[in-house]
Amino acid sequence: MNTVQHKKSTNMARSNKTTREQRLRSGSQDRREQERQELRQLMLDAAGALFLERGYAGFSLRQVAEQIGYSPGTIYLYFRDKDDLLFHVADTGFRLFQEQQQRAALSASEPQARLQAVAQAYVRFGLAYPAYYRLMFVERPDLLFKEHADEAAAWLATLDAYQQLFQELSAGAASPAQVQALADVWWATVHGIVMLANSMGVVFDQARIDAMLAAALAQIMRALGREA
Repeated sequence: MNTVQHKKSTNMARSNKTTREQRLRSGSQDRREQERQELRQLMLDAAGALFLERGYAGFSLRQVAEQIGYSPGTIYLYFRDKDDLLFHVADTGFRLFQEQQQRAALSASEPQARLQAVAQAYVRFGLAYPAYYRLMFVERPDLLFKEHADEAAAWLATLDAYQQLFQELSAGAASPAQVQALADVWWATVHGIVMLANSMGVVFDQARIDAMLAAALAQIMRALGREA
């Protein structure tokens, strides 16, 4: 091997070594980030379960730390305080809620059918995820919203879909105030179903839920001067 070939071979070996080292460093960073995200999710899951069991007043970061087997100081590496942790639990819930509401809205073309579909999805979410629902809509949401106004506005915009659907249903026959009132009544209806089931232990099968929503919708349609 001549000198030129030897230099090329040496440079290639160095380059290959550098590439391997970079891949190892990159892989190590990826693993650390994955472990960090898994631990963060573990904290969120534990926080949601403890919140459902003990409520806001009985909830603490120390309890979360004990639940997952870490020191309280570890929690503070991820979340500023109790409210910050609970906000991120609620954020996870709202993102899931938005996805389910949007999917339901796309499942039907007529306003009345869409209204029924999103209401059914709302109730299913509340029954399937009681911890998220309680944190999002029941117990002390003001504490979560006070420092996250933009996120809260985006969350609650999901519920504006009800008002938009009632505007379509009314076809100009109702005033904006009437449309808002009907949307509020509809929200109170679906919220009430979830609360009766989650807080009072009332068991609703799907047929009963559908019947309640259909009866409520029929009343609202009559208020609009239309038949359901």
